[in-house]
Amino acid sequence: MKTFYVIDGHAQLFRAYYAPFRDLTSPKGEPVKAVYVFTQMLLNIVRNERPDYLAVTFDVSDSSTLRKGFYPEYKANRDRSPEDLQVQYERIREVIDALKLPVFELEGYEADDLIATISERLKPEDVELRIASKDKDLHQVLSHKVKLWDPSTGELLDDVRLRADKGYGPEQAVEIQTLVGDNIDNVPGAKGVGVKTAAKLIAEYGTADAVLANVAALTPKLRENLLAHAEIMNVTRRLVTLDRDAPFDFALEACAWRVPDVQPLTQLLDSLGFRSLTDQAAALGGGAGAARSGGAAGAATRSADGARTAAEGDRAAGPTEDGGAARGWAGESTEDAAGTGEPAAPADLRPAGTRPVIVGSMDELRSLATELAARPAFAFDTETTALQAVDADIVGYAFSFEAGTGYYVPVRSRAEGGVLDPEAVAAVLRPVLEDQRTLKVGQNLKYDINVLARAGIGVAGPLFDTMVAAALIHPERRTNNMDVLARDLLGLTTVPITDLIGKGKNQLNMLDVPVADVGAYAAEDADVTWRLYEHLTGLLAEGEGVRTLFETVEMPLVRVLAAMEREGVSLDTGMLREYAGVLGDRITGLRAQLTVAAGKEFNPDSPKQLADVLFDDLGLPVIKKTKTGRSTDAEVLEALAAETDHPLPKLLLEYRELTKLLGTYVQPLPGYLAAATGRLHASFHQTGAATGRLSSSEPNIQNIPVRTEAGREIRRAFVAAPGRLLISADYSQVELRMLAHFSKDEELARAFHEGLDIHTYVASQVFGVPLAEVTPDQRRVAKTVNFGIVYGQSAFGLARTLGIPQREAGAFIGAYKERYTGLERFMRECVARAEEDGYVTTILGRRRLIPEVRSRNRNLRQLGERLALNTVIQGSAADLIKAAMVRLHDRLRREHVGSHLLIQVHDELVLEAPEEEAEAVMRLTVGEMTGALTLEVPLVVDASAGKTWLATKG
Repeated sequence: MKTFYVIDGHAQLFRAYYAPFRDLTSPKGEPVKAVYVFTQMLLNIVRNERPDYLAVTFDVSDSSTLRKGFYPEYKANRDRSPEDLQVQYERIREVIDALKLPVFELEGYEADDLIATISERLKPEDVELRIASKDKDLHQVLSHKVKLWDPSTGELLDDVRLRADKGYGPEQAVEIQTLVGDNIDNVPGAKGVGVKTAAKLIAEYGTADAVLANVAALTPKLRENLLAHAEIMNVTRRLVTLDRDAPFDFALEACAWRVPDVQPLTQLLDSLGFRSLTDQAAALGGGAGAARSGGAAGAATRSADGARTAAEGDRAAGPTEDGGAARGWAGESTEDAAGTGEPAAPADLRPAGTRPVIVGSMDELRSLATELAARPAFAFDTETTALQAVDADIVGYAFSFEAGTGYYVPVRSRAEGGVLDPEAVAAVLRPVLEDQRTLKVGQNLKYDINVLARAGIGVAGPLFDTMVAAALIHPERRTNNMDVLARDLLGLTTVPITDLIGKGKNQLNMLDVPVADVGAYAAEDADVTWRLYEHLTGLLAEGEGVRTLFETVEMPLVRVLAAMEREGVSLDTGMLREYAGVLGDRITGLRAQLTVAAGKEFNPDSPKQLADVLFDDLGLPVIKKTKTGRSTDAEVLEALAAETDHPLPKLLLEYRELTKLLGTYVQPLPGYLAAATGRLHASFHQTGAATGRLSSSEPNIQNIPVRTEAGREIRRAFVAAPGRLLISADYSQVELRMLAHFSKDEELARAFHEGLDIHTYVASQVFGVPLAEVTPDQRRVAKTVNFGIVYGQSAFGLARTLGIPQREAGAFIGAYKERYTGLERFMRECVARAEEDGYVTTILGRRRLIPEVRSRNRNLRQLGERLALNTVIQGSAADLIKAAMVRLHDRLRREHVGSHLLIQVHDELVLEAPEEEAEAVMRLTVGEMTGALTLEVPLVVDASAGKTWLATKG
């Protein structure tokens, strides 16, 4: 049987855009990661799958689909596509055209409809249709001749596999979706009815209508939810049913795959900087890379089994002429600065091939410990029972010190015997891990440090965290987990954790997995971590200043963050319960006020109902529209509150604030308390932002609102333990001080040296009034400009923020720039350096690629200009507080062992200290923070103490 591959174009476009590779840019500075991944998929299909027929389908637009005609809220919940996606879509269309592939798209219809129609028209043919998509909407067309094909894994899903995996067949798919709906597409479904419940109901009753006819036999809650859905159920059915007779011309032979003239394709791929893809495309026509301007000399070398010896995704430059991967950092040549480092393509990956050694006796363990102690460095990892370190027991230890081999020491298992005694193992490994001379290598080391601390084992000596090193070298990479780094940097595939423990409700604990399987997995982890260390350590040495930043700030910070996570913070759950009641009462009252203000009952959480009330019933002006209709976002409500006298917009803003506070913070926070300690142990991340700023999760403490009284009240729940106080120390206007430092603007520097209020000072100068006569409105304008213009805020943006005419805003910006000439000069120089070098650096040498500044796309170029300035200023502020945390942590360990850092939020540090030491610790903290770096202007830190976090703010 012949095969026909049809690609769900937009689904694969988004898959390519969000693929876990670092972002790529062409030599001309345009974003091309999605283009690369999509093109690699196409070439893999024609090279590996050898299709007889091949075609691509695309949606025309979400707004034009006929489904919106009878349900306007269809897909109304989707965010606007990223601004750099459209240009990549256009490039992908160029690639498709160069391959001479037929494209099917039809106004009013979605790609799924066209695919369903193709499946229907192929029924008489001896052709198997393979759909490049994972969309569950296509389950309804599956059969023995129509299959979903996953381009990433090659897995096929037909009707038989669907029944085995999901418990239902294609003929039941529409009825199940009719009950469930689809949150992704904003298709309404019965509340609380998931796929499993719906599948059982349809299996018993046959159709969604029959289910409704028999609701009396169901549980009261399920009956209530299904009856509530009944009114709109037929709309849901229409939304999820694919059209199998879409009106477009389809001829099978027009889709026959034939190798086209490859020269236009190779020229296009070469212009985008896709070196390996250029060679692959040339090979379609019998060439081997000569179609590229550099000939075959640039092709990556391959080992005997065809695997690439060095992944191109490890650096910004492409392969060098000797066949190895280029070893330079981006920015060291004109090509490197804007060039692209291609990620390892799926066809080029090879298994890690680790040789696992299971340590089965104490004699073998002692031999391993002797070997580790003799090594200058080794990689280690722990396998544990829990994700949160404070609750985790060690299942086993893994080590590696030579590529290709990993050692596993099992200490706990419920699956079988043969493990070593945990205490005896700890006694042997403790001196090895606590040896000050040996470099310890790991991936996300602070987790392992805390797990070991719980077992009474320290980790001493220098550290090398491969996750942090990779993020420092390529800060634009979206994720730095080991599997991704192994693939992108080493060209290796690794065993996913789900292969061991599964996922979902049937997920196993690592204790329940056979020791040999855990050992193979853990040994691979340690081995790959060691290989990453060997790979990354050379790259760090090549980046000017980056190695110093890594060794003196980022690696010491790993210990600081580990200690903060281990310590945790106390939470007053009683206060949170009480505050939840207060907020609940206020929300109930607000809903009543909303009904009165609107003149009728409506759902304030429904964008459509809200738009109808605001713009149709009340006749308020439409501020802006989106593809899905009239916007009711916060910006619109704020504008309506300012421009109209109607009370509804202001009430809605308050309602949204309080419901978010209640549902996002007040109610969930107690759930984060660790069972072992009764304290909240947030995770702090040093690899999450390209600027180097720290972030937090579980929970995200940094996002707790502070601008409103209701938001600030949450900080009252963060409390000191009995006999202790919390201390808050906050840098004053640190980003403006960094701006003064870099720009060397004399006027700005003078204000800081004289200890003046910077916003009042700027208002005085720009408005031409004495300091004592500056009005609050003038200071507000100056403050907005100080924090806005330096990050590229335009006159339009300033006017909108301040609610003033654009001409007035433009005049103020002009006066500001004329007065502070040093700022304007620095901003121009910063952008010029980014254009010339392809990157910018922070005060301590952190480097970030800014390819957007070279883009021919005006919007992308302006984005690049903003990013360049933002990175230098905000990234330098991040360098400062990280350096301060390292200094402060060391001083506390030496002089105040009972005091600890607990929380970092932007420019603020929160500590806990015994009450009798609080004053001394506060003075020490201020001294270490102000002395962390020397700037052209003085650093100022505001510090205070209290029983709660809120109390430290006075």
